Amino acid sequence: MRVIAAILLLVQVASACTDGSGSDSPIVVDAGARLDALGERWMTTPATITYRTTQRKPGEATSPHQCLRQLVGDAIGVHSDLRRGLRICSGVGEMRLVWDPPDRWRMDQAAPGSRLTYLSTQDRSVRCQVARLPAPRCVAAETSGPFGSLLDPPALSVDRIGAVVTVGAQRTVAGIRSDCFTVEGGPAGAVHTVEWCYSPDGLLLFLDDTVEGGRVVTAEATEVRRGVADGEFELATA
Repeated sequence: MRVIAAILLLVQVASACTDGSGSDSPIVVDAGARLDALGERWMTTPATITYRTTQRKPGEATSPHQCLRQLVGDAIGVHSDLRRGLRICSGVGEMRLVWDPPDRWRMDQAAPGSRLTYLSTQDRSVRCQVARLPAPRCVAAETSGPFGSLLDPPALSVDRIGAVVTVGAQRTVAGIRSDCFTVEGGPAGAVHTVEWCYSPDGLLLFLDDTVEGGRVVTAEATEVRRGVADGEFELATA
């Protein structure tokens, strides 16, 4: 009887590991469906995340070297000019996202030469210039800024590009093992590529949104805290 029971158990386990069609092939999870599921979880998960960012606008120099040539010329005689140019041309900055979907979020962006805050609640959406001012100067915001795609479900980009989602290699971001996905498409010379990496519980830890020869936006998490504080959405204005 013990032998028969063991055989029956092995049959049940083998059946559970097949796709139910009589084939021995393992069940394969669709990349697009998995990305959608993680994106939906991100749209319902409060978190406070600091990202290391890079940004290049369409029409700007496509490399730090080219940017330096445009900014300070071929002959650089003053070291301070070179250091300043390197900071500006690196495009590297930092952005802190306080994310409380669906109605509240805040982005504090710091990059060479600029500091901005974007704040959105049920009552208002504003953009605030905070550099070299005694208090933030805020105006109504018409967009969510260059990193607004962090706030969008990935399906928007997938539909816009119109290509199949592929699974990338897993990454460890901010000490968290993450699942990564890519969609790529568009005409030659203007290929649009977006890559996302999510934690298993749906935190968006990496985003790269690049148009060949044009816009480049990258955000990679460096610090992660689940949850938000209500005080984050109070902003004193001048």
